[in-house]
Amino acid sequence: MIQLGHYALVASMLFCAYGMVVALVGGRTKNLPLIRSAENSVIANAVLIGAASIALWVLFLRDEFLVKYVANYSAAAMPAHFKFTAFWGGQEGSLLLWALVLASFSLVAVLQNRHRNRDLMPYVTFCLLGIMLFFSLLLYFAANPFETLPGRPMDGQGLNPLLQNIYMIIHPPTLFLGYVGLAIPFAFSMAALMSGRTDTSWIHPTRSWTLVSWVFLTLGFTLGGRWAYEELGWGGYWAWDPVENASFMPWLVATAFLHSIMVTEKKGMLKLWNFVLIVLAFELSIFGTFITRSGIISSVHSFALSNIGPFFVVFLALSTSFALFWIFYRSNELRSELRMRSFLSREATFLLNNWLFISICFAVFWGTVFPILSEWARGEKISVAAPFFNQVNWPLGLALLILTGICPLIAWRKASFKNFRRNFLFPLAVGLLTGIVLLILGMRHWISLAFFSSSAFVLMTIALEFYKGARARQSIRPSGFLTALRDLTLANKRRYGGFIIHGGTVLVFIGIIASSFFSVDKVFTVQPGESFELKGYTLTYAGMSERRDPEKDVAFATIEVSEDGQSLGQMFPQKHFHHKSEQPATEVAIQSRLYEDLYIVLSGWDETGSASFHVFVNPLVQFIWTGIGIMALGGVFVIFPDRKPTAARAPEKTPEEVQDEVV
Repeated sequence: MIQLGHYALVASMLFCAYGMVVALVGGRTKNLPLIRSAENSVIANAVLIGAASIALWVLFLRDEFLVKYVANYSAAAMPAHFKFTAFWGGQEGSLLLWALVLASFSLVAVLQNRHRNRDLMPYVTFCLLGIMLFFSLLLYFAANPFETLPGRPMDGQGLNPLLQNIYMIIHPPTLFLGYVGLAIPFAFSMAALMSGRTDTSWIHPTRSWTLVSWVFLTLGFTLGGRWAYEELGWGGYWAWDPVENASFMPWLVATAFLHSIMVTEKKGMLKLWNFVLIVLAFELSIFGTFITRSGIISSVHSFALSNIGPFFVVFLALSTSFALFWIFYRSNELRSELRMRSFLSREATFLLNNWLFISICFAVFWGTVFPILSEWARGEKISVAAPFFNQVNWPLGLALLILTGICPLIAWRKASFKNFRRNFLFPLAVGLLTGIVLLILGMRHWISLAFFSSSAFVLMTIALEFYKGARARQSIRPSGFLTALRDLTLANKRRYGGFIIHGGTVLVFIGIIASSFFSVDKVFTVQPGESFELKGYTLTYAGMSERRDPEKDVAFATIEVSEDGQSLGQMFPQKHFHHKSEQPATEVAIQSRLYEDLYIVLSGWDETGSASFHVFVNPLVQFIWTGIGIMALGGVFVIFPDRKPTAARAPEKTPEEVQDEVV
């Protein structure tokens, strides 16, 4: 298995180098056999990287501690499912996972386009194999997961206890599917520039792959937030950690791109901007991998300092220079077909939407790299804490939320007063009324008031759009309201799937604001049998208990929970002491309801039985997880093509949509 892994990486490098050459020559000379040979190299590379990955999994499951990577991240007593996921528990394995996902996605892209986009595919193949070559070189020369030790240890060090969690089983591969998926849109955009096909033909495959990546990135960083919420015991889910930011930045740019291409498809505008966005999204995905794996930043998620940093710096420089060269080379062909006629138009609001996404991305990027820059400049690492990110991003996020309700409904070219009155008057009244009601109820914080009022405005615009569309469909083809609503949505998945995503986004904003500004917490130190209270909850500490598991010792407290005299059951906050680790791991106890979470952390205890607990009551956290789920489902819904209308069916566009386009 060790030799198989080594040989597979060497063969992968050779196939990538060969495929790049024949793809470029075949594309320039229109030589079909050479183009097919390059595409076959992609297939061969997928088989080779798959073989290397299987070899590493086998080494983990067989406890082959002669392999340095296995010895560092596995142990004989570890459960099999954690041995399987230890594959991506360290730097070398996570990079191999990157390569595996890239090889698999490249294979799918090539097979998917065997009979279409033929002018683009030689250059798509060239770019994908170039990226794959970089990771093969990196894996073989700088981060080889098959490196062996001088002697075979009796046992391994085991996986970090913090990573022995269900979310760490699915979070890294999900996030990598999002990261790596952006390589496919990058390859198609470069192919469009290299081939001179700068019309909209490259947008359809690029949009589909960007949506796939967007869905996985959305789920990926959310699973990471859920892991932090349950595993780290600090009561939160997002701390603007550099590694969290690394996954957030390409998501922001990819979201901007998905909005921007609508303007290009409808009006032939923002062509150059689209290429810049997709290149930026890809480079940020590489940058995120770089700062996580190189160890140049301090983070609970990052790996130790390593020698792979220079490899990533060189690749970032080369790939960015390559992309910028082609963008400048084709810049004359990327001019907009139309000019923007009014700032009160859909294309103008989409452009503003893009600026806000990029502004947030820049603020996050600056806050992430500032410690690195300060250390280079002054020899002292100056960290940037959460208050900086919050202060900068609250107003930008609020503006983005408001535009979520405006962008899809404002008219193209130039909005009229009639358009504003029909689409926004009632939602605006609902938003203002929400703010007034909250003021009467005692809410005084302007940020929360602004966000909750804006959320009500956006939700009402979405609800009205579904209602008006379904009613219009009923007038054309009589049916029940729910049937009309279903047919309307299926006939235009892209439009109404977008509204679903926006609805989920509003729920996420509501959850973030509520849990950020209205969470309460307090530390209690109590004796067995004593009770303590927080925000209507009565908690009675029954005492401490211990048990011994094969891998760890577990100490846990038993707490009886009641609210208004009604029992809500027992909760068991814990501390785990893994036999292979010197550091204890916290396992929080969480009781979740739709409107709030009761969150208990066991902070410490002594021989007398006295224990300390940090108790949080976090409102509306479930809105975040639910909203993210709705966003992801909406993204999946949009990926699939619309239902084809038949003669008996209503037209795809409602009368309101047609009127908007006419205006």
